Amino acid sequence: MTATQTTKVVETIKSVLLVVLLLITILLLCIFWGGAAFQNLLKSDLPRYEAINPIELLQPGRIEICFGGDFYTVTQNKFGVMMDCFIAFSEARNLSMEEITEERYAEVMRRPSIKAVFDYYLPFSALCEAYGIDRIPGSDGVDAVSELGYAVDFKEQLFVFDRKASKYYRIVGSGGNSFEPLEIIIAEAEDEAGTVSYVTLRSIMGGSVENDTLCPLSLTSDINDLAYYPESISGPTERPSDLVKRFFSDNFDFVRRIEQGNGTIIYMYGYGRIVVVAHASGILEFNREDDERAAPQLRFMEALELANSFIADHGGFETEAGTIFAPYIQEVIVDPDDKRGFRFVFGTTINGVRIYYENSAPMLVDVTGGRVSYFKRDFVNIDGSTFGNGESREVFSAMRMLAENIEYIGEALAEAGIVAESEISLEELIDLVTGFDCGYVRLKMSEGNLFAAWIVTIGGMEFYFDLDSGVML
Repeated sequence: MTATQTTKVVETIKSVLLVVLLLITILLLCIFWGGAAFQNLLKSDLPRYEAINPIELLQPGRIEICFGGDFYTVTQNKFGVMMDCFIAFSEARNLSMEEITEERYAEVMRRPSIKAVFDYYLPFSALCEAYGIDRIPGSDGVDAVSELGYAVDFKEQLFVFDRKASKYYRIVGSGGNSFEPLEIIIAEAEDEAGTVSYVTLRSIMGGSVENDTLCPLSLTSDINDLAYYPESISGPTERPSDLVKRFFSDNFDFVRRIEQGNGTIIYMYGYGRIVVVAHASGILEFNREDDERAAPQLRFMEALELANSFIADHGGFETEAGTIFAPYIQEVIVDPDDKRGFRFVFGTTINGVRIYYENSAPMLVDVTGGRVSYFKRDFVNIDGSTFGNGESREVFSAMRMLAENIEYIGEALAEAGIVAESEISLEELIDLVTGFDCGYVRLKMSEGNLFAAWIVTIGGMEFYFDLDSGVML
């Protein structure tokens, strides 16, 4: 080999090495500066939790069944049948959607009917996508589905209410007897064991208010107060909890730890671009600094699936001590903090009963910039010995409860600017009520106990009352 050839070979090798070094540098930059999801690159030996099926999350808050007139019942386990009927209805492929008046919608839903009510923002297109229903002509103008209903007297039709736009629609087709299972549910519901009778507030007040919110005539329950203790996720800096490890795998070589005097520990990665805070109170927060590069805007279902996968990778809906919760979507905020994307707020249930947090929520996930940018988890461990002690009994009357607490409620509403003066009449109060529920309540000033309570939504505010005495909590 001549000197010239040797020089060319050496130069070629140098060029190849430079390319390799450049590629390695780019890869390391992606890892350390967040161009790729670092937690997916740092593989963890910790077991991964199973992601929740999105269909299990896209559930209504309740199902209202009307027997005709002002007689109702409320359930939560018929939505699967309703969507099976919707799917069968759509298979005829001749559906169309058109807007109707509010009066027409109200008239239809006062007849024997069944209605799914969603308390969070759910795009109609996302519901159809999740269940494999093709686009319906005329549906492009429909943003969200707040209610989805079927009435026995209007076969081959479905009805939709979009609360965000205050618009009402009907879906028309020729699906034969697609909705026969719903008609059977409506016909049999009144005689089912455990059926609770509901009536509208309008009928209770003799027409002196225009409020069609449903209220139970009488209610029995077997839930009692539960004891709980917070998750222990901070711990000493040299032994981070498994929950924290899930954000960094076992590689803490490049993670800076800052321990505060109150026991809270801050973990920082990449000069603070990624921060995990393990609060001494049991709250865990993850924050990722926004990437300045433009990111694709995710659709609702894409964002939900990303949030769902992130949750599964970081502890699921189970505490490290073994308390398992069932999740539900409590709220969805579009473009949170003026960032393009979605904020998913998750509530939890235990033994089928919802847990309400005062001015907070068990879990929150922001999907902005095409990825999870913020995550907050605030779970508690339930003392299992306090389960199963409740006996079924009739709880305090909802209407009497409101009447006996009207002074306090009026003061709270006035302080919040919802009413002009604290002295309000019972009719004025009843007209502001939008929901009744029973469940567990976690109050900020009463750590250690989940209270069995009435939860009443009035003027957009949640009020909590003792389930047995009706006393304001």
